[in-house]
Amino acid sequence: MTICTVTATFEPKPEFRDEIRALLLEQAALVRTEPGCEYYDLYDQVNGNLVFVEAWSTRELWMVHNDAPTVAAINKGVEGKLLKPVAVQELYAAN
Repeated sequence: MTICTVTATFEPKPEFRDEIRALLLEQAALVRTEPGCEYYDLYDQVNGNLVFVEAWSTRELWMVHNDAPTVAAINKGVEGKLLKPVAVQELYAAN
């Protein structure tokens, strides 16, 4: 079974960065209880972006997560507060 690793990069408008960071940290605690979540960690990039690095036991469980209330809350909370849409990358180990 191949772990589904995902990054999601948020580029907040400067005046909303702290608000978005708090929202993402709040939702991360809930996401970690979702089925298949191996880890779900938020990182601060030096340029001000916020990046989730996450892993799911299967792609199917990640897809279920995408329809979860946590993702809906994040999408609603960041609406109009980002410089560009969230950049999501789905990754699988090459080895």
